Amino acid sequence: MEKYFIGIDSGTSGIKAVLFDLKGNELGQKSFPLKGIFPREDMYEEDMLEIWDKAVKCVKAVTEAFPDKEVVGIGITAQGDGLWMVDENMEPVRNGCCFCDGRAAKIVDRWVEDGTCDKLFEITGTRIFTGNQNGIVKWMEEHEPENLDRSRWLLHLKDYLFYRFTGKITTDATDQSLIFLDQNKRDYLDETFKICGIEKYKDKYPPVLSAKENAFPVQKELAKELGLGENVIVTSGPMDVSACALGSGVVENGHCCSIIGTAALHEMVIDKPLQDNIKAGMTVCHVMEDRWLRLMASLAGTPNLEWMLDNFGGTLKQQAAEKNMNIYDYMEKLIETVPIGSRGVMYHPYLLAGGERAPFTDSRARASYTGISVRHTIVDVVRATYEGVAFAMLDCYQHMPQEIKQVTLCGGGAKSPGWSQMFADILGSKIVTIKGNELGAKGVILNNAVVQGFYKDYKEAVDATVEIKKVYEPDMKKHEEYMKFYPLYKKTYEQLKETWKLRSSLVGEE
Repeated sequence: MEKYFIGIDSGTSGIKAVLFDLKGNELGQKSFPLKGIFPREDMYEEDMLEIWDKAVKCVKAVTEAFPDKEVVGIGITAQGDGLWMVDENMEPVRNGCCFCDGRAAKIVDRWVEDGTCDKLFEITGTRIFTGNQNGIVKWMEEHEPENLDRSRWLLHLKDYLFYRFTGKITTDATDQSLIFLDQNKRDYLDETFKICGIEKYKDKYPPVLSAKENAFPVQKELAKELGLGENVIVTSGPMDVSACALGSGVVENGHCCSIIGTAALHEMVIDKPLQDNIKAGMTVCHVMEDRWLRLMASLAGTPNLEWMLDNFGGTLKQQAAEKNMNIYDYMEKLIETVPIGSRGVMYHPYLLAGGERAPFTDSRARASYTGISVRHTIVDVVRATYEGVAFAMLDCYQHMPQEIKQVTLCGGGAKSPGWSQMFADILGSKIVTIKGNELGAKGVILNNAVVQGFYKDYKEAVDATVEIKKVYEPDMKKHEEYMKFYPLYKKTYEQLKETWKLRSSLVGEE
């Protein structure tokens, strides 16, 4: 009888459960939106109990829709970074702080000034930003010490979900490698806690396992509630960026993956960590023990396009409806009438609460349109928005340690043919998309299948399940034209940094 797997992916804007067969085909899914909580402009929180409730509903919906499918494994991935605190009874101490949270800005500023950031980069390969767990823990010590004292475990989101499924307290090397691990030994490095002044909380951190080791049976009572057998094996990890890379087949040195979703995560597979001095981005353990990901985790993702459309796109929506066209198809058709560079309108896509974190780190960064004059139209603004996210991608890849061999595009942005071609043209590099929509969920079920011996290793799993959907070859003439505007993109945000700081003090974030 054929075996089936459920992949759970809890992102920033929603959570989903996806049913897969052993060939990696998506058979069905259920998803729910998640509510963002914003106590201040620089804070982004979510309710942990809401996430768990919706995780249960997602899995039950999938098992009820496919009662004839024998599910043998569940894989869990989720947004990385942030802070998810639970007490002795494993109850949430407070709302979880998401990866794009910016409350630790002053602390990160201090660490930049006193050399802490440089010290951490030298030993971890990560240029810290406000959403990293160490800064948020330090913020809790200064502002909510009672909550930190009540906490028994300081977790990542997928670790919390894994506990609810299995009753086991663990974390994995992909999540923890961002800040706290020896990259080669893949275990805690005491020096990282001491440098940040949070060594007294080290006993609140769970044991580190590899994603391959992080496997336990589902809790029996929960299995009944979910309509699952008691022998289902649940695996935790890898975290979302590594899971998406695995699910899209990005496992070889020099191959890259760009995930254009709520954030825009640009990652390159490397075979040795800590070999460059590019003090930007992050270094993350890949799921394979001999691979790492050099990650430029930009926050410049699809919300920029959605925000522009929601706030400026009323006329465009009406025009698209009159032509009986999907609004995104209509916008892509419109921007073809605007030359590269959007007639001088430049958009910087720093829309989220955490500002920007790669290739530069500034939690105060905010989105802006510049260069607008009376001759410009909404169509110029639309094209500038598309281009702004693409220039942010280019900016990240300009800071990678080695030559790009190929870029695999994932996430919501990969569904846009026009945007995908723009990414290829602006990078001057081939872009491929992969069949399937839920590549993060697919990555964790491939890990689960390897753990249970259905594949001998990750390479065999990738070879059996990953198929290219479309190839976008770059137009090098357009690439040359984009490269003329790239200095304007970069110099503009460099000049804006002082104004971001002033703005922050004026609106009460300081």
